Amino acid sequence: MKKWLGIILFFFILTSIFLFNPRFSFSQSLEEQYRAKQKEIEELEKKISELQNKEKTLSSQISYMDSQIKITLLKIGQTEEEIAMLASKIEKLEISLDNLAQILNKRIVATYKKGDIDPFTLLFSSRKFSDFFSRYKYLKVVQIHDRKLMISMEETRTNYDERKTEIEKLKEKLESQKKLLAQQKKDKEYLLGVTRNDEKRFREMLIQAKAEAAAIERILAGQGAISKIGPVKAGEVIGTYISGPSACSSGTHLHFEVIKDGNHQNPANFLKNISLIFEDNVVHFTPSGSWDWPIFEPIRITQEYGNTFWSRLGWYGGGPHTGIDMVSGTTENPGPRVVKAVQDGNLYRGSIPCGGGNLRYARIDHPDGTQTYYLHLD
Repeated sequence: MKKWLGIILFFFILTSIFLFNPRFSFSQSLEEQYRAKQKEIEELEKKISELQNKEKTLSSQISYMDSQIKITLLKIGQTEEEIAMLASKIEKLEISLDNLAQILNKRIVATYKKGDIDPFTLLFSSRKFSDFFSRYKYLKVVQIHDRKLMISMEETRTNYDERKTEIEKLKEKLESQKKLLAQQKKDKEYLLGVTRNDEKRFREMLIQAKAEAAAIERILAGQGAISKIGPVKAGEVIGTYISGPSACSSGTHLHFEVIKDGNHQNPANFLKNISLIFEDNVVHFTPSGSWDWPIFEPIRITQEYGNTFWSRLGWYGGGPHTGIDMVSGTTENPGPRVVKAVQDGNLYRGSIPCGGGNLRYARIDHPDGTQTYYLHLD
């Protein structure tokens, strides 16, 4: 009887050590590193919030980007530590469970062999009745315990599968964080390049971007001077876009907008799918409409619609970029600056004060109620 009690106690202790001891779950040093990174992330996020509320300068924008890069690096470190902690726990528990399972399987075979003995045989082999009763009772107790332990082990193995799935998800998260880090570094280098690391140029570009966004809202509200020219056919020339900086524009480009039911639309949903050239930090997109493009191919996209690099910097008052900026030709070989109507309609020409000058544009009202706008025209 003492022998069986000793075996049961031994396995209870083993189970507690291998399955429930937190030392086999996580390394204390890794946990401390994880918490330290989390604290630093919270401090950087607070700094970013403060920078967002300050007046934008090139130095504050770079500081903002540096803080974002640091946060992403810290999150990458956290994710790597999560993977390491989880992998370590799985490895240790797998070894422990494999060893325990081998021992337990052997013992279950032995106890079940004993359990197959006929009660009468067990009775006559016992020296007295109390000895028979104790042997039979503890044999059953051990068998019940073994079954419970095996069930617990199988449940733990099921948890392993879930944790392995969790590791795969963490690896996907890590890959995503690394891509974000690469993009954030690229964004910083791009900003320094286009602003020439010059505070004055940065300020001028920011003022022009905000003024352009405000001017577009005023144009849509019917402000400024506008006059009707008359009917126009798809593909007909309606003007040329300006070369170089102009009112509310830091450089050569046509800003093309589509308005439907009073709302900004993504022009890519209306324009034909053609081969496009994308500048750095422009998110590639695939047009899906039927309209011809308003300028000649090859077409280079300098800013896409929506949440662009510049809008992420807050250059449009926190809103999205409401059109597509484009030029004809490549940087080395610029194309003609001719602007064409994308569809039949009635042509209007207008201008509105913007950035110390007049922003000139064309508007075409199409038969289906859609309006197209062509900004920064001569």
